[in-house]
Amino acid sequence: MSDQYNSPMDQNEFMKRMKAIASDLWGGVMPVATTEAPAAAEPAQPKPAVKETEKPGTEIKNLWKTADESIDWTDALSHSTPADGLTSLKMWSFYHKHAEKVLAGDLDAYTEVLQKANPLGELTDYAENISMRAMSASKLESTFICKAGYMEKNRKLYLSAMGLRIARDLLACLPVEEVTVKGEYAGETVFTATYPRLQLLHRNFMFVDPVELSAECGAEFKGI
Repeated sequence: MSDQYNSPMDQNEFMKRMKAIASDLWGGVMPVATTEAPAAAEPAQPKPAVKETEKPGTEIKNLWKTADESIDWTDALSHSTPADGLTSLKMWSFYHKHAEKVLAGDLDAYTEVLQKANPLGELTDYAENISMRAMSASKLESTFICKAGYMEKNRKLYLSAMGLRIARDLLACLPVEEVTVKGEYAGETVFTATYPRLQLLHRNFMFVDPVELSAECGAEFKGI
């Protein structure tokens, strides 16, 4: 039996019969395997631009809400290396060197610290010029030349925001009791306020109205 199925003639006959059966099943057309082309991928949609989060201090409406970290002059006197983990070794060495004179109210030491620390450096974009000086062991004074663009928008808010921020930064820099801030515009003094340290203590500046607080500190506005 096995010899019969292995003969060439029988195999040819078997293949013919299989083709005939397939022809009956598919109507004379043999199926052809096809592979569909993959659908074209949709173009990637551009991601919306990420809007930068506004940080307090970047605009006039937030200017007074932040301030420099206070320098602990007693700590600077006691330690030759940074004790706060934030100040650079170079800057701390400067503080340590001047701490004794600063705590004694030495005006020359005050002036050197103001020049080196430059506590009002972040505010130069908001004024044509800013100056600061030590009036006494307990008082500093700063004068800023107003920018016309800010004066044209909301001058009372601008003047108060600048006054309060300047006072906060200077009080953080040196152990004085008060800071007087003056604003000048077109050659005239248009703003004057004296900010006592005690009046600014324990304030949540995120919720402070700078115009009201400046008024509490005796602010005078000219031409408003």
